Amino acid sequence: MRKKMLCAAAVATLWGGSAFAVTTDGFEIPYVGGAYSYEFPDSQRDSDDGQGFQVNFGWPLSDYGYSRWAAELTFHSLGRERDIDGRKDYQSGLMLDLVYDLGQQGLGGDYMVKPFVLGGLGVVQDDVRGDKHEHFGINLGGGLLFPLNWHGMAARLEARVLGQDNDKSVAGEDILIDYRVSLGLQIPLTPLFAPSGETSMPAQACELAVVDPVTGRSDCGTDSDRDGVLDGLDECPLTPEGTAVNARGCPVDVGNDEDADGVPNDADACPGTQQGLRVDARGCAIPQNIVLRGVNFENDSARLTVEAKRLLDDSATTLKNQANLKALVAGHTDSNGAEAYNQALSQERAQSVRQYLISKGVEGSRLTAEGFGETQPLASNDDAAGRASNRRVEFRLITD
Repeated sequence: MRKKMLCAAAVATLWGGSAFAVTTDGFEIPYVGGAYSYEFPDSQRDSDDGQGFQVNFGWPLSDYGYSRWAAELTFHSLGRERDIDGRKDYQSGLMLDLVYDLGQQGLGGDYMVKPFVLGGLGVVQDDVRGDKHEHFGINLGGGLLFPLNWHGMAARLEARVLGQDNDKSVAGEDILIDYRVSLGLQIPLTPLFAPSGETSMPAQACELAVVDPVTGRSDCGTDSDRDGVLDGLDECPLTPEGTAVNARGCPVDVGNDEDADGVPNDADACPGTQQGLRVDARGCAIPQNIVLRGVNFENDSARLTVEAKRLLDDSATTLKNQANLKALVAGHTDSNGAEAYNQALSQERAQSVRQYLISKGVEGSRLTAEGFGETQPLASNDDAAGRASNRRVEFRLITD
């Protein structure tokens, strides 16, 4: 029976497919981790519970089109006291795992948590009474990642079930199953890798930062017309969004600038940029999050409206003119209806946007669709205006 359970676990692990990193938002880059481990060994072993450590190295697979997955290499080492004489047996293992991020959840206030599941294959070495032997191993598990809001670090709590085809450690047993709980710290490798995308603009040094609910920009004041000039300094308030302005917030004559991104045509390396996107000095879009206002759907469905398709035509032009630009299409809903239904609807709507952009000539490998349901509201769901704000599609743009 235990051998059948182990084989079933192997099938489930291999079937799970491809993978993303459990990381702090904005730090979707390779990471390392270290943890204390406590083991509940197979009841057939002649030993007490084990204690040791675990280290891991993770690599997000978002650049390969798998936005919720990561590959991890995990090493663990622990010791157990034998019941018969009080001396120690040891175990170490090296596993290659796939880790799936289940999405960030709120815990109340500013506290967030990311549940995840994992599974993988590897090699396990048991040292029983000085006799070392290696065996094929499978581990399955899951856990919680708690972002610490400090340089992308996070606390990580996880539990694993480790099974091995081992007929040498315990007489008469050919399958052993051990259980391990670990608690430690996960650290992104920011000295070696730049964060893959922006979730918001860096907050300035001020006592109270104001965060724009649409763009995610954080400033020491408000910017009502979103032209980059704070209201207290803006001499031309309510400038139409996307208009090029000077340091006083007033429109400037930038010559012949067909896409109105502030860069004249003769200097624009990325013509046809969709209005409202932030661009660099060459006129090319930079990594950012943008809410696609006006991209709406027919009631209670994933069918795009005619106006939505017109706006997405501009998005397709931007993506085709900037080959190094990739986009995560994020779908969101309000809280009306069942949570599971909203999750499925947001995924269908994000996928609908992705498919429309592909139909307009954007390579599918540059687009990822993901639904977040009602889990990431911009405003309160207690009134109609807030719910309308929460029903949205976002682009999370990154560059190669």
